[in-house]
Amino acid sequence: MRNARRIRYAARAAPVVIRTANASDASAITALWNNIIEDTSITFTTIPKTEDEIRQIIADTARLVHVAQHNGAFAGFALVGPFRGGPGYAHTVEHTVYLHTSAQGNGLGSHLMHALMSAAIVAGHHVMVGAISGTNSSAIAFHKTIDFQNVGVIEQAGRKNGDWHDLVLMQKILQNAH
Repeated sequence: MRNARRIRYAARAAPVVIRTANASDASAITALWNNIIEDTSITFTTIPKTEDEIRQIIADTARLVHVAQHNGAFAGFALVGPFRGGPGYAHTVEHTVYLHTSAQGNGLGSHLMHALMSAAIVAGHHVMVGAISGTNSSAIAFHKTIDFQNVGVIEQAGRKNGDWHDLVLMQKILQNAH
């Protein structure tokens, strides 16, 4: 079940809207995600996303996708999807959260993640997992501020741009989940 309500926050005195993504957000999500794929090692993916792929993700009822708007402009997105296959993992999800660099550091990521976690609880999820590049110390610190626990490191799990990267696993047991 998707949470379609809009949530407004004040971030540095500028209007912020957190809402469920729709097909019209595919272009902005694709552009941000591909910038991260091409220019960083915070994702080990090397294959660019397509707008069609992102529209399918948004339409997939097994996923929750939220976007953040700041001053009316797209600022970032967060999504959850299945953690692993099989019915035993049905209540555990893995998430992704990306913000434009200019939108970082003002609480927008926290608002976006809290909205996503609330939607995940409504959808019946119990555990949210983040798989974070070991080189992404700011994401690890961010997840700690929203009460994710570091539950392990898979050394040299990913390879990008000729380098091996560790994968830090963080989790949060969601409150009020059945």
